[in-house]
Amino acid sequence: MKTIKAELTISSIEKHGKNLYRVTCASKTALPKISAGQFAHLKVPNKELRRPVCVYRNTENTVTFIVADVGEGTNSFVTQNKGAQFDALLPLGNGFPVLPDKTNIAVIGGGTGCAPLLKIAEDNPSLNCTALLGFQNKAAKGVYGDDFDKFFKKVCYCTDDGSLGYHGFPTDLLTEIAPEVLYVCGAAGMVKTVREYCRKLGVIGFVSMEQRMGCGVGACLVCSVKVMREGNEKLLRACADGPVFPIEDVVL
Repeated sequence: MKTIKAELTISSIEKHGKNLYRVTCASKTALPKISAGQFAHLKVPNKELRRPVCVYRNTENTVTFIVADVGEGTNSFVTQNKGAQFDALLPLGNGFPVLPDKTNIAVIGGGTGCAPLLKIAEDNPSLNCTALLGFQNKAAKGVYGDDFDKFFKKVCYCTDDGSLGYHGFPTDLLTEIAPEVLYVCGAAGMVKTVREYCRKLGVIGFVSMEQRMGCGVGACLVCSVKVMREGNEKLLRACADGPVFPIEDVVL
């Protein structure tokens, strides 16, 4: 899949809750096809290293990111104003595979880990998609608006404080669904639970690994992920070999 350096202009930037931002940008040139789970490497002000952020939504000439302000790099990006220009390398990495003979699927995510999952349903409207989504509170969910409700057949919201939907973790609801394929992105504890669920019931699973990245193109090995291949542990690169991996391969 072709990767380009896109010249982007921030057309809107919205803050939600304490530190979540929804940033929509216009592209001067047509964007290539971007699959769910792929990411962009963003040039941020006053920083030498780019910052990896998954592509949440896109059209031919727009792209939207969900960004958590958690460090100097992300803060430098989200504190820009409307009209600010920057470049991004995209799309990078591999995305979530959509299996042609499997139509009953579910996604499970937490916080910003929900962002890579929307396009699975948005780009594949024929799928029967269920979403189990977890947030700290109702305000944290606000960055997504009603997007998941638009594209998924069923959405279950879960919050740590009970302010929206189910009071608890989305993994608590796994016993209430019976998907053929399960896609996940979130904290290590969530991934471990989903992996055991998939192993126990024979469900096909894929995980997007949230790793700290340096170069974003496979050269620096900062984002190594430990996997099992042919009975041996190996280190693969989340940026170049992932970020999506078969969940049964990942060593946690």
